[in-house]
Amino acid sequence: MNERLNLFYLANSRYGGWVTFTAHLKHGLGDGARIFRITKTDERKDRDFGYGVRYRNITHETAVRMKGPKLIVAADKNFRGTQIELIKQGAWLVIHDPTELRNPEFRDIVDERRTIILGKKAKEYLPQASYIPHPYKPVNSVNIVDDDWKKRYSHCVSVSRLDFDKNSHWLFEANRVLPEPRRILIRGAENRMYTRTKLMPKYPEYLQDSKRPKDDRQVFPREFSWAVNFLSTARYMTDFSLISGDGGRTQYTFMEAWDAGTIVLLHSGWILPDDDMVNDVIGMRQNCISISNWETLASFLQKDLPLGEVDKIRNNGKEKLKQHDCIKIGQQYLEVIGV
Repeated sequence: MNERLNLFYLANSRYGGWVTFTAHLKHGLGDGARIFRITKTDERKDRDFGYGVRYRNITHETAVRMKGPKLIVAADKNFRGTQIELIKQGAWLVIHDPTELRNPEFRDIVDERRTIILGKKAKEYLPQASYIPHPYKPVNSVNIVDDDWKKRYSHCVSVSRLDFDKNSHWLFEANRVLPEPRRILIRGAENRMYTRTKLMPKYPEYLQDSKRPKDDRQVFPREFSWAVNFLSTARYMTDFSLISGDGGRTQYTFMEAWDAGTIVLLHSGWILPDDDMVNDVIGMRQNCISISNWETLASFLQKDLPLGEVDKIRNNGKEKLKQHDCIKIGQQYLEVIGV
């Protein structure tokens, strides 16, 4: 390798899929890449990005002048100018989901041949883009053995963000009819606009994080092991995301659940033919269970899956996770970009 790959994280988010993806990718690339964020001043020292990786703050001007291969790993509207300038220079771009292409002016400058997509569905929008699966650095804290399933003290947990596109109300509706031992433990970070305008008027039992006692507030350490270790206490994990024009692909909540030996419950609309998430109960590839509405969710959680079915789904999840090995995925990035 002659040059290091410069990764540009052009967003303000400190948590969520963009951050997790960037960290997993950096672990896969190792010393062959470095992470930069844009700020008003150039800094000489690296900062903690979370999840065991470092980054450095630089100015827009320094980013534009920088030599070597460039990859924009994430970008929001606040950094659109830097994103566009780097793309015009020939920087590669990661598209996480098709909603990022809604701005027609931005869509017009995207070079498909220098774009990497994380889901097969995006091929409909960017047919010449390169598809590379999400990178994942496994924690491997949980082996698939029968005796750990019944011992898990949480029946079901939700770690997904409480938000408009997450069907979060399903969790509260199901919990109202489930007996306490089988209720969903809701531990997702909140979009405060969503919780204030949508959840609180209908579900007064919900308190926003800032109004809870300090020892009951949501704390999400930025480390890989935290999510997997937390999920390993539960039999099931819910994520009912449904993004218009997207679906089928893996998300980090799914992969963390597989790593923890926890069964993924997801929205039936997320499952697409011949894609990553499979609910084929007849075939041998099933790695999740699809849920169509909150009533189905409540009914499912009232029952117990046979251990043979549990083992099959969990083992299929573990096998699927191997396809996302961050070292192999990192090498694919280098080959596609030509570093």
